[in-house]
Amino acid sequence: MIDHLIIKTKKEVYSQKEGIFTTSLMGEGYDFAQLREYNYQEDAKRIDWLISAKMQKPYVRVYQQEKARNIVLVFLRSGSLFFGSKRLKVHTLIESFLLVALSALRLKEQVVGFDKKVEFLENSALIERFAKGMERDLVGRGLEIDITKIFYQIPQPSLVVFLGDFLEPIDISLFAAKHDVVCFVARDSIERADIDIYAQLVDNQSLEQKSARLYKKSLQKYHNNIQKALDRNYAAFAKSGIDWVELWDDDNIFVKLQQFFMGR
Repeated sequence: MIDHLIIKTKKEVYSQKEGIFTTSLMGEGYDFAQLREYNYQEDAKRIDWLISAKMQKPYVRVYQQEKARNIVLVFLRSGSLFFGSKRLKVHTLIESFLLVALSALRLKEQVVGFDKKVEFLENSALIERFAKGMERDLVGRGLEIDITKIFYQIPQPSLVVFLGDFLEPIDISLFAAKHDVVCFVARDSIERADIDIYAQLVDNQSLEQKSARLYKKSLQKYHNNIQKALDRNYAAFAKSGIDWVELWDDDNIFVKLQQFFMGR
């Protein structure tokens, strides 16, 4: 499954100019520095015609190259990600991780992954290895993460992306004071189902199993509990100025993320 996602996301990222990112987020790689008179040996395409008309002389804009942006991806590991009616939530997050990391790599940004430890993802091979590790050791564990420890390991202002299902309370407001923070929230189709269904249920933390018929009334109660847990975190995100996007198992993740970053 992971190998399939790697091939899929590589095709999507490398068939586009900038992957999921747009110039509104990443810039063109250069910062404006100054104006100077046009040298007739230069390419005329560089002339700023609006400024030149005002100054009555041909002028060009001089740019300096931007420093690479630091993009940090934090995987919120828990057993609840090993859940899915069409595909596992963890696979939805792995796909989104690959799209962000590979797109950033194309733009020569610095990519850092946080799972059990800090990893600098300097090439596609390291990104792929990190992605494969995201699926391991999920079953039987709750959300265990030291937010403060991670915060102090990111010294420079960064784009910090948290990936999880956010069904447990988590306070990441500390990051918003220094970084540009977004959250990728994995969702599953069953969380909006409105018909009776039969299912084999497994608690991915306690590992208890049972078969059950889920009636509309039971599903509505489930939906409400899920939404209540999410709304608690969403309210905290909004208060701290943190953006989030819900990624459903049947979404076109590439298009969803491209539209998300375009709108920021």
